[in-house]
Amino acid sequence: MSLFKARDWWQTKCGHGEEFDMGCLLVANIDNDPSGQVKILTGSFSGFLRVFLPRDRGYRPEDLLLEAELEGGPVLALAAGRFTGSGGLQLAVLHPRKLAVYGVASQGGGAFLHLSRLYEHWLEHTAANMTYGPFGGVQGCDYICVQSYDGQLTFFEAEGQAFSRYLPAFLVPGPLAYVEAGDSFVTATAALELESYKYKVIAAASSDKATVHPKDLSGTSAAAPPPPTTPTSKRMQADWKVVLGEAAIDIRVGRFSQGLNASHQADIIVLGEHNLFVLSSGGQITFQKRLEYHPACCTTYPVPGAKAPGGPENLLVATHTRALLVYRSSVLTWAAKADLMQAGAVPVAITVADLPGMRGGVVLLDDAGGLTVAYMGTDPLLNPVGFTEGKDLDYEAMAREHRQLAAVIREHGGGAGGGRLVEPAERLIMRAQIPQRLDAPRGGSGLGEVEELSSLGAVAGGKRLTIKLYLVLQGGGSAEDLTLSITAPEPLTPVAPEISVPTVSSDPADPTLVLLTLATGTGLPAAHTALVVATYTSKTGEPRSQRLDLLLPLCAFCQLVPPVKNAEFKVTLATNRAPPPLGSLFEDVLAAAPPGVAQALAGPVIGGGLNLGGASLGLTGSGGTPGTPGGGGGGGSASVLSFQFHGGCGDVTILVSKAGGRYRIQSDVLEALWLVAGELASRLTRYYGEAEAGLPVPPEGPFALGYEDALPLDDFFEVVEQHFAARLRVSALRTALEDRAVQFRNIEKRLLMRFKDKNPASLNQLDLLMNETYEGLMDLGTEMEAAQAAVAAAARRLAGCVQLLLLLVRWRFGLTEAEFGVLRASMAPEVIDGSEVGWEETTEAAMTHLLRTCLAKNAKEQAVQVTPLAPAKDTQRLRKHVSLVLERMARGMRLASPQEAAAAHPAAAAAAAAGAVGAGAGSAAPGGPRPLYREHSTLLAAAAAAAAAAPEVSGLPALPLVAAPGLTVVAEDDGSLVMGGGGGGGVE
Repeated sequence: MSLFKARDWWQTKCGHGEEFDMGCLLVANIDNDPSGQVKILTGSFSGFLRVFLPRDRGYRPEDLLLEAELEGGPVLALAAGRFTGSGGLQLAVLHPRKLAVYGVASQGGGAFLHLSRLYEHWLEHTAANMTYGPFGGVQGCDYICVQSYDGQLTFFEAEGQAFSRYLPAFLVPGPLAYVEAGDSFVTATAALELESYKYKVIAAASSDKATVHPKDLSGTSAAAPPPPTTPTSKRMQADWKVVLGEAAIDIRVGRFSQGLNASHQADIIVLGEHNLFVLSSGGQITFQKRLEYHPACCTTYPVPGAKAPGGPENLLVATHTRALLVYRSSVLTWAAKADLMQAGAVPVAITVADLPGMRGGVVLLDDAGGLTVAYMGTDPLLNPVGFTEGKDLDYEAMAREHRQLAAVIREHGGGAGGGRLVEPAERLIMRAQIPQRLDAPRGGSGLGEVEELSSLGAVAGGKRLTIKLYLVLQGGGSAEDLTLSITAPEPLTPVAPEISVPTVSSDPADPTLVLLTLATGTGLPAAHTALVVATYTSKTGEPRSQRLDLLLPLCAFCQLVPPVKNAEFKVTLATNRAPPPLGSLFEDVLAAAPPGVAQALAGPVIGGGLNLGGASLGLTGSGGTPGTPGGGGGGGSASVLSFQFHGGCGDVTILVSKAGGRYRIQSDVLEALWLVAGELASRLTRYYGEAEAGLPVPPEGPFALGYEDALPLDDFFEVVEQHFAARLRVSALRTALEDRAVQFRNIEKRLLMRFKDKNPASLNQLDLLMNETYEGLMDLGTEMEAAQAAVAAAARRLAGCVQLLLLLVRWRFGLTEAEFGVLRASMAPEVIDGSEVGWEETTEAAMTHLLRTCLAKNAKEQAVQVTPLAPAKDTQRLRKHVSLVLERMARGMRLASPQEAAAAHPAAAAAAAAGAVGAGAGSAAPGGPRPLYREHSTLLAAAAAAAAAAPEVSGLPALPLVAAPGLTVVAEDDGSLVMGGGGGGGVE
């Protein structure tokens, strides 16, 4: 139990959807109860007046004594005073255009109250706030002063209107208070000043509205003569003015300072946005305190034990963070945290009241209508723990209970021993139907009620893909508040990121249908899977979630175009099967292609012949002989297909060789290759899996896909450098922004000190320096936005290059699913950049971990100390470790042991074993030892041959390493790693 917390004693909600402000709370004996019992009154902007009397802990219906809707609109302020002169208290209610005074009487033995209107005044101007008191020293009666939004002060004496005056140099209304000790009015102006006006000066002034010249507002000609006035007019002059330098939230009059005269002195307490001011009735600042929080409202109350009239008072302040702070004589004596009824609500009014059963209760009203009565302190201990004599412990019973609990834990899948996971009785089944082509332009959906659970109505043109999602809840339960959250990779955008499903069917034959609409965009994708997460609450109140990964079709990112000859970047894939026609593989893409594309595919093949690996390989078209390039035909047997990403940001072309089962994927953009290459590999695997299902394994073994060329590491590292340079640019701009912001704040502080000084000195060009600093901040902000956009673009390009490199490494070394999972987790294609650490640092740490664990050559490398993750200065370490990981994989080291791979994927292990047997009878299977780097294929092949012919020396590897251009020299001696040409002693 926390000591510094306000304990809720009584709470209720005043209406639903109503709003409240600072003047909407009042605590007074409004029905003139002889016992002096006060009531709590609230008025809302909806025009409702409510009167409460909490009698005990917790709200009861009988606590509401009165609830009435008043004529006149919103309630701006409430006041209790002697407004009729007949004795007792009456209720004054201020509306925007009306001031009404009511009499409140108790009926039914105090069970309820009766409201009767005594008189009312219609206002000529829209009211802002009001104050009351014995103006002019009147005895036995209180007058009312109403301030309007145009600066008019209207004074009412009971049933009659006395007079009206205009405040000089008025712009917007501020808080208004009456100081009885000086018979004056205090208000805050738009010039961030506190002004005081004597009542007798206001009464004697002219009722004409004073005109203010522009020179008076600018302050450059303080000695200029006043404007001409009529002989009978008299301008209203302020008794004193004090510069606050900030806006005032509230003004209270009390006896906050010590040693004040009970009858002739009072304090004026001004609650500002950042400071607390205490002034004497003569305008002298006696106390000022800088606040380290954002205040919301305040009140004064008598010090406990000194409730005689004129005694000292404490100040209670409520903040936007729901903290209650008690000040006594400029010292913070207590602080507590209040719990409001509604999350996010802010207290707007606070006061202290003596209620039945709760003396000195804190009454809080928030802007949403939550009314709380709390107290600060601790709750009494109701059940004290007494001393009892000890008894003997039954260790056998404790052991039996431990065994029973351990058995329950094992049964539900917990504990070190594992066990089966017990699924919940109810389960949400999600099944998606993904189309292979984009939606056709529609005039009407014709789906009826289904559109309520989709986002089709929000799409106004453009290409889009609509996925049908079927939901079924099994187990006989119910799903409440089910929400579907859709996340799609760029450049796709879900039209409705969240969809609420009111009901879910429990019949598998009639599932609930939800339509997910994805709008296409411009750009290259970094991923091709969308994520759907369903969150709901079960019948027992337990939160549940279910996720579904959606593999998006090729049409969502690109479309078929006439053949394009672009060959800046090339990737050649080799298989151990004769190539099928591309039309059979991409039948769905050809069917959705425009007629012009089909005609272009039927024409001659571009290029005639392709030089792949030094051998001229002709391309055959449909109807042509194998040796005749491009012999006419349709798209069904086309040997070349070109894909263009939506928006024209890249083209990718697939070419098929007539012999050897090789495919070339080429493009002018490196990061565009991975999607088409991965799609081609997936379709080839599915094609031969269906064609050879149930047939004996061919002599060349199961279908295998390999990559025989050099890995494009130079191009990959260039993209990494571009991304890292963009990150460094953002970091430099952030530092410059922080420095310029510090300079701007220092200039602001100096200007504020000059502004508050009673005898200000010259600015000394501070205003010019502030303007230049501000312009510099704006320019840096613009550069920061451009730099952040450049980082995002570089991250998308890097993600595409990482996807391509992962695929090529998998095909190059024949990685299993388990090994590919380890590599993908170490070199993540999801590029996430933080403020200090980004993709380069995390990937370098992951490569270091691989070199210390599964790719370690000896115990010395495993014992290398791991350095903490810190911002990198360059990418040299990342280059070294990525190159070293690939070198060791080329030597035959694996990322997972055969036992781990077989345990994770037994079917894949069996297929790999069969492929090894088949490869021994025929040609080498893809994934064997091949050149690793692009420019050094011949060098590495010669080195391998020389190493095979030479005798093996104990302790030295059989294949020496040859340095490649653009890569750091990596040498291995005696099991120790020497990086960068020197140093040695382990992995950096």
